[in-house]
Amino acid sequence: MKYKGIIFDFNGTLFWDTPLHNQAWDEFLTRYKIYLTDQEKDEKIHGKTNRDILSGIFNRPIEGKELDQFIDEKESIYRQICLDINAQLAPGVTNFFNELKNDHIPVTIATASGPKNVEFFFDQFKLDKWFDYDLVVYDNGSLRSKPNPDFFTKAMEKLQLKPEDCIVFEDSYAGIAAAENARAGKIIIVNSTKNNYSKYQHDVIENFDEVDRGLVIDY
Repeated sequence: MKYKGIIFDFNGTLFWDTPLHNQAWDEFLTRYKIYLTDQEKDEKIHGKTNRDILSGIFNRPIEGKELDQFIDEKESIYRQICLDINAQLAPGVTNFFNELKNDHIPVTIATASGPKNVEFFFDQFKLDKWFDYDLVVYDNGSLRSKPNPDFFTKAMEKLQLKPEDCIVFEDSYAGIAAAENARAGKIIIVNSTKNNYSKYQHDVIENFDEVDRGLVIDY
């Protein structure tokens, strides 16, 4: 079956930054004398919006100016870490992007990152070579966290495609559930952290060179 468009999660999928986010959260939370294991981070953080993450960690609603302050503090730490290591996109993905662009395949990003981080990613990785910023779905405060389908449903609307015509690339358990809940035609799991995805029936890749181009591209 041919699919008509692709929606990419970003963090942990196109940019393998899970350890960087964990490092940033560790530094941020240490300031507030809070400590999480890696398993707790998987459960409480990855794939979720900052509002839900912070409210879950502090065990109370975090809103308004306090929310903005916490987000700016944590994400500033994260962005500096990215700059310090000269971060790169996922293995094989730029070749895949170029092929999709050459064949005029509609693509976009659906990410729980906020607007400042999305702007940072566009600047650092020159994403405008492949993506239309206006089609990107990010955390603007109006969408429910994954595993709710909101981010992917909105991305499908922006691409003007039916769910069954879309491929979603994801890495987090919450994100995979969100793509399933959005009824994506195909889900491809990007194993950037050596997680165990054996409970899923979806394809799993560790390099974008492994993606079957015939799913979307005519040869």
